[in-house]
Amino acid sequence: MEDATERWSAETDRVLREAGWSPHRRVSTEEWERILKESDGFEAHEKARAFLAEFGGLEFELSGKGVAVERMPFSLNPLEGQWEADIYEDMSEETGTSLYPIGEMARRHLFLGMAEDGSVYRGRDAVDFFADSGDQALDKLISGYR
Repeated sequence: MEDATERWSAETDRVLREAGWSPHRRVSTEEWERILKESDGFEAHEKARAFLAEFGGLEFELSGKGVAVERMPFSLNPLEGQWEADIYEDMSEETGTSLYPIGEMARRHLFLGMAEDGSVYRGRDAVDFFADSGDQALDKLISGYR
């Protein structure tokens, strides 16, 4: 078994496993990529593809007190970004980098996008930097960090 503390906290590891993740989990991203390209013109990049192959399709019904903020539900379904090209376009323009949909949080109040360098941003009407990597984003989402 992979050592969780090298990637994220033990709590994050526990919650991920309860949601259906395992260290060797791999799902195909081809259908998501095809749908998002055809409907909105999104072009997947390697970091988003690798992240979604490992975590895509997982859903988390979190609530309650987190470390810094209330924990909230989120899903790692890139199709949450379908038909939201204008939001991702605005987010990409504001950050100066192309963001690919990787999911949503707070019941679609915020969308999650991954840059080509693997960093994660969240936004809707405004965008903010969220994490340096997908692993860090998962740890923050699950633990309740800002």
